[in-house]
Amino acid sequence: MSNTDEEGAGPPYGEYLVWFMRAVSVLWLAKGLMHWSVVIGYGEGRETRFLEMSVLSQSVTVFFAVFDLVAAVGLWMAAAWGGVIWLIAAMAHLLINIFMPNVFGRQIPFVSVILILMCVYLFLTFMAAREEAIE
Repeated sequence: MSNTDEEGAGPPYGEYLVWFMRAVSVLWLAKGLMHWSVVIGYGEGRETRFLEMSVLSQSVTVFFAVFDLVAAVGLWMAAAWGGVIWLIAAMAHLLINIFMPNVFGRQIPFVSVILILMCVYLFLTFMAAREEAIE
């Protein structure tokens, strides 16, 4: 079997992982900018007025405003630390939604999307590492 046959044997999971990370990066950038819009006062109702929020809600909003943008940059660069920061941010959002629903309210559809994205990311990372080990 020639070397070209081995390369075409399976899907290029490494490339899929990079494209997936970039797509999630765009979503996470939008999420971070959404939190910044709340911080700077670009909202439409009383619940989005930053100064009228509880201190806990303000702290969580600022945390995600910064952390989400850092994760988005790391994901876009397809850096290993970007995936780790994103997983930490995603887990933090899940845990806050589960254990402190009064901060953002129950966001079942958003939490479901985060769980699906995390599973896809872990699968692609595993398959890309396995593909690299075979080569």
